[in-house]
Amino acid sequence: TCITGGQDWSDAADHLADISPMMSGLFCLYIAFAVLCVLNIVTGVFVEHANSITRMDAENMVLEELQTHSKRMDEFKTMFVQATSENDRTLTLPDFAEFCQNEKVQAYFRRMGLHVDNENAAAFFGFMDVDRDGRVELDEFICGC
Repeated sequence: TCITGGQDWSDAADHLADISPMMSGLFCLYIAFAVLCVLNIVTGVFVEHANSITRMDAENMVLEELQTHSKRMDEFKTMFVQATSENDRTLTLPDFAEFCQNEKVQAYFRRMGLHVDNENAAAFFGFMDVDRDGRVELDEFICGC
């Protein structure tokens, strides 16, 4: 009854000490065991709760990365449409070099970690032109960026 709060530990220990000092020692071991069990259960509850929060956080990070990736792809498509004409949705080197002269385009590329300016536009275009036909299509543009 001491564990549930009905009686004080010392009252029970005093009665056991009257019977035998060894019983008092065993009672101390019982108290230590009971307290450690309760603490272990409480700790386990907290750890399990922390693990569930961590799992949810990891899932949220993956979802956030997928949303960011999707947003980037949409932005690349918009850039490609701006750089090409409506009649021909391919990008040539002169068109790309002219497009890269725009400061907003350069700022966007820098934000993405790409440093594309007038000096290296031809090299970057060559990197994007996978099939080496002198024209970059939408899928090549997205993969190159």
